[in-house]
Amino acid sequence: MRERLLRRAMYAMIALACSAPAFVSTAGAEEKVAPIVPGYVRLKDEAKAPAAEQGEVLLGELNCLQCHAAEGQKRIFTKGTPDLSHAGARLTPQFIRAYLLDNHGAKPGTTMPDLFHASDPQAKEGAVDFLTHYLVSLGGPIKPSGEEGSAVQVIHGRTLYHQIGCVACHAPEKALKTIIPSVPFPNLAQKTTVENLTAFLMDPSTVRPGGRMPNLHLTKDDAKDLAIFLLRDQLDNPQTRTPELARVQGLKFIYYEVKAHTAAIDKINPLRPKSQGHIDHFSLDFPRGGRNNDFAVKYFGEIHIAKAGKYKFHISSDDGSRLYINNQLVVDNDGTHPAGFKSGEVNLEEGDQSIVITYFQIANDFALKCEWEGPGVPRQEIPGDVLFTLGGQPLVPLNSEKFVVDPQKAQMGAMMFSAIGCVSCHNVPGAGKAMRPHKALAELNPDSPTGCLGDQIPKSVPDYQLDADQRTALKAALKNVKELDKPLEPKDEVTHLVAAFNCYACHVRDKAGGSTPDRVSFFVMSAEFDMGDEGRFAPRLTGVGAKLLPDAIEQIIFENKLHVRPVLATRMPSFVKDKAGAIVDALVKADAPATEISPKFDATSSKDGRTLFGSKGMGCMNCHGINGVKLQGSMPAPDLGDAHERLRYSWYHALLVDPAHINPGTRMPAFWTNGDVAFKNIAGGTMDGQIAALWSYLSLGRSMALPAGLNPSGGDELVPTDEPIVHRTFFAGAGNRSIAVGFPEMVHVVFDADVVRMAKAWKGRFFDAKGMWEGRGGNHLGPLGTDVIDFPAGPSFAVLATNDAAWPEVKPSKEKYQTDRNVGGKFKGYVLNKQEQPTFHYILDGVDIDEQPLPVLKAGGANLLRVFQLSSKQAVKGLHFLAGEGKQIEEKSPGEWIVDGKMTIRLIPGAAGIGQPAIRTAGDEKQLLIPVSFTNASATFTVEMSW
Repeated sequence: MRERLLRRAMYAMIALACSAPAFVSTAGAEEKVAPIVPGYVRLKDEAKAPAAEQGEVLLGELNCLQCHAAEGQKRIFTKGTPDLSHAGARLTPQFIRAYLLDNHGAKPGTTMPDLFHASDPQAKEGAVDFLTHYLVSLGGPIKPSGEEGSAVQVIHGRTLYHQIGCVACHAPEKALKTIIPSVPFPNLAQKTTVENLTAFLMDPSTVRPGGRMPNLHLTKDDAKDLAIFLLRDQLDNPQTRTPELARVQGLKFIYYEVKAHTAAIDKINPLRPKSQGHIDHFSLDFPRGGRNNDFAVKYFGEIHIAKAGKYKFHISSDDGSRLYINNQLVVDNDGTHPAGFKSGEVNLEEGDQSIVITYFQIANDFALKCEWEGPGVPRQEIPGDVLFTLGGQPLVPLNSEKFVVDPQKAQMGAMMFSAIGCVSCHNVPGAGKAMRPHKALAELNPDSPTGCLGDQIPKSVPDYQLDADQRTALKAALKNVKELDKPLEPKDEVTHLVAAFNCYACHVRDKAGGSTPDRVSFFVMSAEFDMGDEGRFAPRLTGVGAKLLPDAIEQIIFENKLHVRPVLATRMPSFVKDKAGAIVDALVKADAPATEISPKFDATSSKDGRTLFGSKGMGCMNCHGINGVKLQGSMPAPDLGDAHERLRYSWYHALLVDPAHINPGTRMPAFWTNGDVAFKNIAGGTMDGQIAALWSYLSLGRSMALPAGLNPSGGDELVPTDEPIVHRTFFAGAGNRSIAVGFPEMVHVVFDADVVRMAKAWKGRFFDAKGMWEGRGGNHLGPLGTDVIDFPAGPSFAVLATNDAAWPEVKPSKEKYQTDRNVGGKFKGYVLNKQEQPTFHYILDGVDIDEQPLPVLKAGGANLLRVFQLSSKQAVKGLHFLAGEGKQIEEKSPGEWIVDGKMTIRLIPGAAGIGQPAIRTAGDEKQLLIPVSFTNASATFTVEMSW
């Protein structure tokens, strides 16, 4: 009976709320807040785009095509709507109700139309009630927040909001009105919780799949601080002024950047904190601002004791730490020292006990591990599920209410969700299809006085509160509707996409867009150096398709890579590729030259380029770094280590010829004024020759040897400049008897003399020797560079009884970093040739093996050659070389294989004394084996490796 009554009520409400005869006038609509679409405003006011083009952008941003079909159209990029499939889990009931009752009042400038703009009040309230119960039932009701906020977090969040780019689209904190309308916020403090807003900020596409809100790649802690700033009104929520003490899982921590020398609680407390927040358990895995030395932390909270008795606590720390239970010092591991355990015992009653740990770090390694044991508790790290905090100011959404979903109302709401057309925009699984048919876009009469664009909007038609300019633009687009089936010209397609995704908020393209005077103060540098506008504003998009390679554009826009302007506090966000991906091809077609001519790589030319780049040439290194190495105190100009991956040669050539013409306002000087050449004995003494030489040098990428005058600052970093460096050391992943070889060509290897094998190869920076000398020494450090490849863990060569026999395994020793020795033979040392390049010598089953690693320069970086010479006085059966190992090995061509899609192994023609290479399966791995058969008691072969 109740269900039948509810159904009748629902249909009555629909009839009253959406009946066609009644109209509401749009006269004076200009006084209301029209839908805010910043990109459309830029097109209208700055790009001076035709009205029809403005209207096409509005058709996409207002989601018109989700009701009005336009099959085959090729010009409108529909924004889409928020995903409501789990709306109840992230939106409060009070916000849902308030927004549905008056969405334009709750969020002035929203692009969502009002479906109840002229409805009978009683019917409207009933319909909203049904819809609220339905939406809350989708994953809800929302979970109460377990977070607390602090003034420190609000301050940090406010700084992030105003510097990383939020205010490029949204209004600055105290700005009521901006030159370009700001994307509006609703009442966020009423809308959601810190947990939900934090999750959204870390990945906006999960809720807004249309991709207009990009990903700023925030850490969880930055996202939380930003969320707390946006929800700061919850800190003064009247509903939480006299709350019960909140019980929150985890601990609080306060982090200090100071030079402390003790973990005594009375010395830690007075220090001014750098940051604070929550952490699951006692750990150093929290944001320290990148600082590894001179910091201190205080952790505090409660620990739940399930059974009374004697408990023992253990702390291992580097440097000092102390543990307090109920204000009693239980473990004292204070002082400056390497990691080591100290323990203490205490009798504890059942229930909650306060716990505090203080810690400080001076230099070298840092570590903290906290364990306990007691009645029913074996020795283990203190788990997060027994740690919690009490009290504090909980962050509770404003106007919170107890809400219980009425299943029948939710069912009626689901029917109404379909009946009034919500499903046309919001695709909720199981919601069905829209009951009300809509005309196709081509069938609409733009001049109808009773449509969405008319002066009189019937109850059955949604009200967008469009202003006069918007109605004019939309009418122009609809009158031009037949053109929608024709693809946009590439230049116009770029304009549409830049407007739709509001790239204009930061970038200028063709004299439109960029920061406006009321926002210009928020575009700042993150470094203390005056670079003028180049250091504050995002680069121009004018001609960017002629500047950047397509792969680079894709990586920059969608993959958060190749960002070379770290001095810009405003971040380059990432957009959703399946929504904005068309811009890559459009930019190339709109801007790129018809033909691209690039000089071929030449090793001699690259050496000339290195000379020109350095202090003995044009001094490019005075401003530009190479692969993370820059001159201390220099201008933070873009790092050029990846220039060859990003730039087109034609643009690069034009920039060097006339920097000011290509980048107006740049501080980069011209080196060949009027074509004059200062260094007549380098690269043929011509401007074009020297520009090409610099390009050959840049094309080495991560294999670029550092030029004269550019060296890593501080520490014990080893830098091979003009000849190789051979360094015996401890090495992570290669053991205690490691020999690291750094080549000037910036490809390096490390040989494991314990197992007897080549262990690793990498590109870029070589190695820091501080592990041998700093602090207590004996530290196993790894490569400084990037692009690291690991060779098989077993020996390089082995004698197999059969072709199917298992490759010898290397068993770890109880001693850290120690393994079985001499598995791959007996290491006999190495010799250096005239170029200081080493050849490693070892003997396996009577076979003498010489292995020489050599770099070979190629465009894109150096490859590694492994040159082998083997000799034996007697025949050796079953000798094999393990050339590669991985989850997948595919033969690309005869004598060439790809391992795991990353590394290419090529057998250089001309080998002697080897058999047919074969790929075999070994457990979960694939192995590439080369049999050695010997010819005249010797064998020679060379393997080239590229990655």
